Amino acid sequence: MVHHGRRFRFGLERRWLLALVVALLAPLAAFEMLHVDEQRSHMLASERDSLDRTASAISRQIAVELHRAGELLASLSAVPQLAVPGHPDCPAVLAGIAAGQRRYTNFSVVDAGGYIVCSSSGPLAAPVFVGNQRNIGEAFETGGLGMSGFKLGPLTGRPVIVLSQPLRDGDGRIIGTVNGGLSLDWLQDMLLTARLPRRESIVVFNHDGLVLAASDPAATPGSVLPAVALEAGRAAVRRDQPAETDASRLVVHVRVPGVPGGAIVSASLPADEVLGAINRHAQVWALGFAGLAVLLFVLVSLAVDRLLLRRLDHLSQTARRFAEGDYSGEADRWADGSGLSSLARDLDAMAHELEGREQHLRQTLEDMAKARAETARFAYIAAHDLQEPLRAIGGFTQLLGRRLGADLDDQSRHYMQRITSAAERMRSMFKELMVYAVLDASDRMLTPVDLGALVADAARRHPGSHVHAQSLPVVAGNPRQLAALVDHLIDNAVTYADPARPSRVAVAAHRRRDVWEVSVRDNGIGIPESMRESVFHLFKKLDPDSGRGGTGIGLSMARRIAELHGGRMWISASTGVGCDVRFTLSAVEPSEPIPPDTVQSADAATPAAGVAA
Repeated sequence: MVHHGRRFRFGLERRWLLALVVALLAPLAAFEMLHVDEQRSHMLASERDSLDRTASAISRQIAVELHRAGELLASLSAVPQLAVPGHPDCPAVLAGIAAGQRRYTNFSVVDAGGYIVCSSSGPLAAPVFVGNQRNIGEAFETGGLGMSGFKLGPLTGRPVIVLSQPLRDGDGRIIGTVNGGLSLDWLQDMLLTARLPRRESIVVFNHDGLVLAASDPAATPGSVLPAVALEAGRAAVRRDQPAETDASRLVVHVRVPGVPGGAIVSASLPADEVLGAINRHAQVWALGFAGLAVLLFVLVSLAVDRLLLRRLDHLSQTARRFAEGDYSGEADRWADGSGLSSLARDLDAMAHELEGREQHLRQTLEDMAKARAETARFAYIAAHDLQEPLRAIGGFTQLLGRRLGADLDDQSRHYMQRITSAAERMRSMFKELMVYAVLDASDRMLTPVDLGALVADAARRHPGSHVHAQSLPVVAGNPRQLAALVDHLIDNAVTYADPARPSRVAVAAHRRRDVWEVSVRDNGIGIPESMRESVFHLFKKLDPDSGRGGTGIGLSMARRIAELHGGRMWISASTGVGCDVRFTLSAVEPSEPIPPDTVQSADAATPAAGVAA
């Protein structure tokens, strides 16, 4: 459908007009602009660099202290009295360590149950559970250093970050953690005694607004920043813009690396010390420039709208008609030799050529559809007719065997059995080839299909195997084709089961954006990496001489069905034991509800869950 509304409007998509006006005024304003901007840029850049160096130095110092704390706890985890939670000498050892570490508020050891078993602060009146603390859980989960993020210490009421290092037994299992609280009192003392230039102010806070240290006595550690200042710091760090200027202050925000939950160092300076009178001069000049810009802007916009935008609207509408297959319009209605008139003539020529190509393409597609249908018909007829000689070979071979009877020696009887078996196998291959040949000609109507019900049906056809389905969705597809896909994959998993263990098959689905990725995993003999693509070829079997059933067309047909549904199929490289065949289907919701009587529970046919290793 062609929309006749204006697309090219001044102020909507033609913002470049403002740049044009500025370009017209540039000869008059260049000197003043450069003079003011150079002064402003030089002053701001110099002060920003100074503030950024100060904030970055503090951030690095905090990161260094955190690194040292991690190294200290790593060394403590090797102390024999601490490596065994509950050791009787543990409190004395921790108290001795705490006496020599003035920047730490408390050392403790936590056992595998999450309870403090000893502390540098002295004996515990009762067990204290800390297993729900972030640093403890992180140490147990990752096997590495865990951090809590800055908070108020329960013993001191001052900002502290608690670090935890896992304790391991002789077998490498985590049996507890050794913990230490790093205080920021040293940073507060440093900021209060440092000689900062002019009226520079430093505040260190976390993402919850908790003040960790500050050079301003009014912002005491443990207090909370105002919401406006906190949000400004968060926004600056998110945008990776360390400096900002408001009406009163120039502020630099630097992120403190490696702190859970995040921490920020804010360095600020009063703006009047940076800019001074340059702002007042710039304001007077800007008002005059703005008035002149508005006048030129109006004049230029009227001229451009008449000479350019309206013509662009006409070209846009004509191009959209061409895109929709309507080639009756005329793009060049001006014929004045202008650039837009030349462009319009090119559009008219393109439309004429596209119309011819579209007719040719339509005819080509019709021919291709006829050829594909004829090819499928030929393959079906050929496969059907070729079965008759095979039936004759098998039948006459059996008659010959009965007629000769006892005159046949064992070798001859073996040869005749081989002939009969080969003829029967060839018939099976022709039957499946006929099904494969007519896949493209199958019904393309997509209806709701419950994958769980399909898996349950396939599982009932293989009662000797344990098939487990989990989280299988309802998808839009061809029910018969998807049933054949699922049956081929489960039949392949059962056929190539490992005789050393019971056959188990697990079917699961996971949402990947706009598709479902379905996994059919077994614990069978697996597929070598070199054959993970070739097994999808027609009549290609994993081990032709193994005596296992199958014609070698099942995986080929399954992949073709997945492709006809807009998906793909492959064998996962990270299988481990057995084989993991995966395919994708569209996650678009079915347009029609699935009939209630066709929904079956896949769990009803799953006597066991999981895939054995």
